[in-house]
Amino acid sequence: MPVEYLVPVLIVFIVVGLPILSATLIKLAKIIRGEGDSRSRQNGRGGAEETEMLQEINRTLSRLEKRIDSLETIVLDKDPR
Repeated sequence: MPVEYLVPVLIVFIVVGLPILSATLIKLAKIIRGEGDSRSRQNGRGGAEETEMLQEINRTLSRLEKRIDSLETIVLDKDPR
């Protein structure tokens, strides 16, 4: 497979995927180390809010994965002209 077909896929991954992945990893690291939002610990709902946030991150990453798969399909199925 020629490399020029992968260029749009790499651009999409760099522009969209890396920032989302980085933000997700930073948030997870903060949660694991216990440096999450101090407001959530003060009102006693920290665990529920963190769970909700992780579920939202999971849904967002699933949608991103579907979009990237669609873009890959479009790029790879394109006839060379």
